[in-house]
Amino acid sequence: MRMIYGHVESVVNGPSIPPSLIVKTRTSLGTDRVECIIGERARMTRGTERLSAGEIRPGEFVVVTLRVHAGWLEAERIDIIKLKCDSVIGIRKADDPTKRPDRLGTNRREKRP
Repeated sequence: MRMIYGHVESVVNGPSIPPSLIVKTRTSLGTDRVECIIGERARMTRGTERLSAGEIRPGEFVVVTLRVHAGWLEAERIDIIKLKCDSVIGIRKADDPTKRPDRLGTNRREKRP
């Protein structure tokens, strides 16, 4: 299976066609647009909240797991990542380095004997 990540450019959710997702991703050669069909049993989440295809908004950052078929791609899992303070990818609020304990468990401002 292939994974891509990037920002949602658009979601096409028509009544007579299967829903599809267009993701703008960066490559070593520049940016690329990847279009994939959202599978019937695709798992779509924002954090721990389950979503439908209509709730995905353009501009959101996503990680998509794809299944490659002959001539088209099918999204099996779509995870929307919140980039503010998401512990899954290691981003957190900046904290004061003087208040963190060092390796010995003491405060850095305290003098050692």
